[in-house]
Amino acid sequence: MNIAMVLTNGFDPDPRVYKEAKSLTKLGHKVTILCWDRSGVYINKPEENIDGIKIVRFFGNAQYGSGYKQAFKFLKFKKDVLEYMKNKKFDAIHCHDFDGLFIGHSINKKLKLKLVYDEHDLFYTYFLGRPGLLNKLIYNFIILREKSMLRNVDKHIVVTPKMSEIYKNISKEIYIVNNAPYKNLFNNIKKIPSDKLRIGFIGSVRYYDEMKALVDASQFYKDKVEIVVCGRGIYSDKLADYSKKFSNVRIKGAYSIDELEELYRNVDITYAFYPGNTATISMPNKFYESIITETPIIANIKTEFGYEVQKHKIGYGISGEHLTEELKVIIANLVEDKNEKKNILENMRQIKEDYFWESNEPILNKIYSV
Repeated sequence: MNIAMVLTNGFDPDPRVYKEAKSLTKLGHKVTILCWDRSGVYINKPEENIDGIKIVRFFGNAQYGSGYKQAFKFLKFKKDVLEYMKNKKFDAIHCHDFDGLFIGHSINKKLKLKLVYDEHDLFYTYFLGRPGLLNKLIYNFIILREKSMLRNVDKHIVVTPKMSEIYKNISKEIYIVNNAPYKNLFNNIKKIPSDKLRIGFIGSVRYYDEMKALVDASQFYKDKVEIVVCGRGIYSDKLADYSKKFSNVRIKGAYSIDELEELYRNVDITYAFYPGNTATISMPNKFYESIITETPIIANIKTEFGYEVQKHKIGYGISGEHLTEELKVIIANLVEDKNEKKNILENMRQIKEDYFWESNEPILNKIYSV
């Protein structure tokens, strides 16, 4: 099939989207990713080819996290995607997340293609618990609108079994495609030696308070601990500005897929603490990547992956009720006891073979069988 993927970021990078597109290409399909680089980061790369995947970027001069202010730019992106697609012979629209479905569903009313909804996480939870009537209205709108659009979705992809349970009486066909990494993505996982404990965040910087708590917690051992933040997000600039006064914090910014191995080789602990209401049933890329690279994980025990961290004893599952203080205790244990990680690493080695991307390819093949 000729598949158009709709993505509302600049593919900068989006590991899950890349892996799916690469696998579908391997399975004989043609994939074009139509993405919205709202910040103009890749203004010099409106089109490129990565591993046989065509990337087409649209630009809109909109700022991440600006809410309704970027609504008109979002609608312009939808119009641009339709204009691009309507004169080309696509067979399917693969929509990433709710905002991607919002665009793809509207476009498909005109194009009548196979419609696939790939739900990375529950988008409406971003507005859960936020103060104000507007956030409550948005929260309810997303739930109702998603339910309505799902009537026209042919295949619904989710990330975890718990997500599948939520939609079992709503969606026609549900498939679970997890976030595990490619088996050959990490060929050298040996850590590069350092005299400091390196705690790394690798991913989209979407939460500020949780990142600030890590920076603050590290200051008691600032000569022995280094905080490394890799990736962009709505709070990247704010975190970078706050971190300027701390000598043990490194903000590396955006990274590419082929840099992942080197990034993990320079990180001793993965920080993956997300607010419970936004990540309760998600299994992020860094959960799998950390297992494969034997990098212990700090996670919110209220999330599905945090529960797995605790269950398999592959890191630290913490409540976050007093986040800074909890992090201080973990950091102190790791700095003061050189054997603290020994059992964790052994537990990771025992389960890592079960956490590779290749097991998803037969599922993707079934989704796109004619």
